[in-house]
Amino acid sequence: MKLLFKIILAVFTLLPITKISFANDDTLIVWNRGGWGEWVVEGFNKKMEAEGRALRATSTLNPEFVLKFNAAMSSGERIDIVAMGTNDLPNYAAMGALTDITDFVTGFDYFDNLNPIHLKQGTLDGRYYAIPNAADVSGFVYNKKLMPTPPKDWAEMLSMCKDFAAKDQIMIAWPTKNPGGMRFTGLPMAWANGGSYTSDDGKTAQFNHPKNIEWIMHYKDLYDAGCVPENVSVWDWGDKQDGFLAGDIAMIGTGNFLMNVVKDHTEKVDAGFTPFMSKDGSMTSSYVGGDGISIPVTVGNMEGAKEYLQYALSPEVQIEIYSKNGGLPVRSDLVDNNPYLTEDSKMFLVESRRGYAPYLKPYHEISEVIVTAFQRVLAGEDAQEVFDEANVTFQAILDAAN
Repeated sequence: MKLLFKIILAVFTLLPITKISFANDDTLIVWNRGGWGEWVVEGFNKKMEAEGRALRATSTLNPEFVLKFNAAMSSGERIDIVAMGTNDLPNYAAMGALTDITDFVTGFDYFDNLNPIHLKQGTLDGRYYAIPNAADVSGFVYNKKLMPTPPKDWAEMLSMCKDFAAKDQIMIAWPTKNPGGMRFTGLPMAWANGGSYTSDDGKTAQFNHPKNIEWIMHYKDLYDAGCVPENVSVWDWGDKQDGFLAGDIAMIGTGNFLMNVVKDHTEKVDAGFTPFMSKDGSMTSSYVGGDGISIPVTVGNMEGAKEYLQYALSPEVQIEIYSKNGGLPVRSDLVDNNPYLTEDSKMFLVESRRGYAPYLKPYHEISEVIVTAFQRVLAGEDAQEVFDEANVTFQAILDAAN
């Protein structure tokens, strides 16, 4: 399938007149995975208008991104800019769907200030095919009305869990049913503890790392202690977030995006944020996700697309759009004197350079493997056996993709 995709892309990129350059050169076709991308399009158009320029961007919002982008690339559909999940970047770079922009982006005077974990997701064989755009960084949120101070290590977390259980209250919940949610808000506990997911090149599965087993058994201990919903094995992302915002759950894993959401729930929630911690509390980690931005090989206006990339990394976007609305700048030189950054957002910024992002070509293909493993352990099966079996399946998927 991957070879066929590359062949199709090669054909269309060799036919720039008939398939690529049919649209008005004053138009940029932008595909966004999330709503923030539309704010960037709006800001870009205002900038063009203020400068008396004819260039305008049009936004297509694609929540079901992978399916639609695959179809667009296979048909040679013109797309000038694409903002996609950083998890998908390694795969599309390997497929040949993204333009090599190495010489362009390394010329930015702030290139060395770009988040390196984000930046790696858009690389292939030492070349750059995407740049950071919007950061989603994970961590715990806790409700000070229910938990005045968060646990500092796993032993304290379990002790607090037993106290909550004695009062028949829920201390913590996680989205077991949601593979992306468990990667984003579960596995960072294992990574902080010294665990791993794959080798750095994404070719060797390490799901059964001893420190991963130690983490999942800690979650099983919390579950057995009774401070976790009994049916958490079928909980999705919305279940635990809704429960937290309603004031029924003391802490959940989330991301920096919740800093803005909790402002509308102060009657029930006095929110604090803290990183995922290792067993002894000495180390922290996070999942460093979000969106990267790139130029597909079916681009029709290359110069306009490059200008849009530069705008997406400008202070107008990184400060006045993202930071202002609860996001994080992906440039370290836009942190000092940024009026919208709070102590909580600064914590997420620290974790954004301390955390981890798995470099995987088959990101989505392993989702069922992850969910099944978590559910089996919570149901009482031996964690080592379950994770060993999952790792074999995981490795087979990686081998097929690489």
